Amino acid sequence: MVSKITGKFSASPIWHLKVNNVEVTDFSDIANTTAQTFSNNSSSENYSSTLFSVATRQAENQQLKFKSNNYENYNNPFSLDELTDAVSKSHDTAVGPDDIHCQMLEHLSDDALLTLLNILNNIWASGKFPTSWCTYTVIPVPKPSKDTSDPSNYRPTAPTSCICKVVERMINSRLVLYLERNKLSYAMRLPQTTHHYRSSGTIRILCQRSFRSATTCCRSLF
Repeated sequence: MVSKITGKFSASPIWHLKVNNVEVTDFSDIANTTAQTFSNNSSSENYSSTLFSVATRQAENQQLKFKSNNYENYNNPFSLDELTDAVSKSHDTAVGPDDIHCQMLEHLSDDALLTLLNILNNIWASGKFPTSWCTYTVIPVPKPSKDTSDPSNYRPTAPTSCICKVVERMINSRLVLYLERNKLSYAMRLPQTTHHYRSSGTIRILCQRSFRSATTCCRSLF
């Protein structure tokens, strides 16, 4: 129960895989095999070439009408209300590389919250993100009732920093508010395809020039 609360689960190791009737038993080979499988599954080659090219052409033909001096309201330092609201919406997910759980953030004292807010605002202003926010450990999770020796029967999961998720949630709220107030939430959206590929030209415009933390903004909303 304690491990579950802290977001740490006892994963069953993969003892062997079978690829083209050849058994893979070395741990490093197993890791490389699953990584290659995940890479192949997420490759753009799996999309319909016609559908993919149409979506790309539509996105490239969109006229960008967005100017910024980086002094818009959404670039301001975060407030304590924004932080507490984002923390309150956190879920008990697995911890990231920093081993900081959402429960820890929810039970911080007022002084600790202010300290955290100052740290996050310094990161927001400088655009220099902690290394742990950009580092992920991909864990293969077996699909239910599937042959565990087949590498294609695993799905990847990559726990990220809970603090990073809080920052993403604050950025997300600002972006959505900006889009709604400026009536941009419906503009320049590509339809969802049968492969669940979706690209938002609006979000891309906002991130292109204004947001200091463009990578985090994009990851938060796509």
